[in-house]
Amino acid sequence: MIAPLAFGQAVAKTSAVEHTGQIQKAPTQITTGAVKIGTVTAFNPGLRPIEPASPIVVQSSPNTKPVSYMLGKKVRFVDKDGRAVDPRMVRPGTRVELGFDRRGRVTRVTVVEKG
Repeated sequence: MIAPLAFGQAVAKTSAVEHTGQIQKAPTQITTGAVKIGTVTAFNPGLRPIEPASPIVVQSSPNTKPVSYMLGKKVRFVDKDGRAVDPRMVRPGTRVELGFDRRGRVTRVTVVEKG
């Protein structure tokens, strides 16, 4: 019978981590309530229930490219005071604040300034 040689051997309980100098960013995840403010460059509210609304295209600043955002199934269009607004009022040039769900779809469009 052979017994393991467990006595007399020291085992280090620490581990060394070597830093390579590279930084990796974690993927961005939009959570409920995340907000994006910008100027609408394109939006077609559609004719319900015949035609679904198109994505809303928003440009956050003149130096950035416009970004297209998909709309959720139920989107609330409101003004700064929280009162309902007709989606047809959201036209190119309108300054809006977008609210998102966990999937990154727009669930709330707040009209900040009419274009």
